[in-house]
Amino acid sequence: MKKTMAKGMLTIAMSSLLSISLWGCGGTNTQSTTAVDKSSAKPVDSAAPTAANDGKVVELKFSFWGSTFEKQAVEDMIASFNKSHPGIHVTPMYIPGDYNSKINTLMAAGGLPDMGYLDTPLALKWGKEGKLLNFTPYLKDFPAFNDRIPQSKLYPSPDVYVGTTIASDSINLFYNKDLFKEAGLDLPPSKAENAWTWDEFLLVAQKLTKDKNGKNATEAGFDPGNIVQYGFDFPNAAEGWFPLLRSNGTDIASEDGKTYTMNSPEGVQTIQALEDLIYKYHVSPTPTQKKNAPGLNVQLQTKKIAMIQGGMWSLLDLASTKLNYGIGVLPKFKEPKTGVVGAAAIIFNTTKHPKEALEFYSYYNDPAQVKLYSDGLWMPIQTKYFTDKDSIDLWTKNDSHPPEFNDAAVDYQFKHGDPMPTNSLINYLEIQNLINPALDDVWSGKKPAKEVLDGLAPKIQPLLQGRYSQN
Repeated sequence: MKKTMAKGMLTIAMSSLLSISLWGCGGTNTQSTTAVDKSSAKPVDSAAPTAANDGKVVELKFSFWGSTFEKQAVEDMIASFNKSHPGIHVTPMYIPGDYNSKINTLMAAGGLPDMGYLDTPLALKWGKEGKLLNFTPYLKDFPAFNDRIPQSKLYPSPDVYVGTTIASDSINLFYNKDLFKEAGLDLPPSKAENAWTWDEFLLVAQKLTKDKNGKNATEAGFDPGNIVQYGFDFPNAAEGWFPLLRSNGTDIASEDGKTYTMNSPEGVQTIQALEDLIYKYHVSPTPTQKKNAPGLNVQLQTKKIAMIQGGMWSLLDLASTKLNYGIGVLPKFKEPKTGVVGAAAIIFNTTKHPKEALEFYSYYNDPAQVKLYSDGLWMPIQTKYFTDKDSIDLWTKNDSHPPEFNDAAVDYQFKHGDPMPTNSLINYLEIQNLINPALDDVWSGKKPAKEVLDGLAPKIQPLLQGRYSQN
């Protein structure tokens, strides 16, 4: 589901904000194109019964990003809604390029869609600035919006509820089962209680890393300068390191969100362990080697990487391949942890049809009506889809979800998932714009973790103003 917190705001004419990592539902495509694809818009049936607006069909626009598979899945969902709601017609607005820039341009020009994806920190920021629809006055008419897991709710302030994340995707380990079989290794654990320790994980990653002569990283004569298969890869953005910080009992900031803690001994240990995967143990590729690399599913299929840490939205693309893949829980330091993330699903306050927009909103958040959950793009945000067997089966009992999914994703997220900082930390837009380039010096091997994390302290501390409510 390459979405997110969709997947908060300064007037983002500033190019520095365009480096935001857009998570959840697959994130955004970072190509330079900003074309808007409206080719799938469905014609309005003039004979159809109408919902409002003096006998006219209500027209709405919905903007989103995503891979080719996600584009098709969202367009199918919109077509289904249009068919079942003849008085409302939604036109998809697919933005495959720099999504934030395009939305910012549309806002400046007064041409925003009615609703759509938005990066979650941006949604929280814009919600606080009054640029998004506040759901609070509509909760009597749409009580289901109260029945959401806490990690998904977006409260820029206690009395302002601007919706939820589209999904509640977890961060997991995806792997090529055939490579484990070839190496004679047990598959990664799918249950949180059996999660590998960091040392156990490291040994497996070494055995799955091979040079051009077929030697793995534990064998004498291994050539780190000629690696043809890496054991593991992780995102350089927060979905790569934040769940591991939480596993080690630390965070970017204290529990109240007001004191910088990333340079704690546990924080340094975590980030240094990731740097060591690249330069000490040679089981993960360098940023240069990863530049212009294909997606997670292609790297697993081509056997360039044996295990990849990534968001559960990747399942939609993986399920469309013939790859013999599996899903496992992340390795742990002190306790099993995953991050819970999703792009924001919002309605802009400029819509002329808030109730119809809310009707569509409630439709595409419901796994009982929308295939995007059973297809593997999204994980739900309603509690019953994590706790009730029949409800879980509704969206997971299909070919898109491997047998280990309920343990490795559903149970793992519900019992061991912490919200990513995109969903919780005030000023994360500005904070991540400091953390990401600083950590580039770690991922490139230029500086050790402690030096970088200590250097961030005086820069991040003034920005820490607490955490958003998650009522």
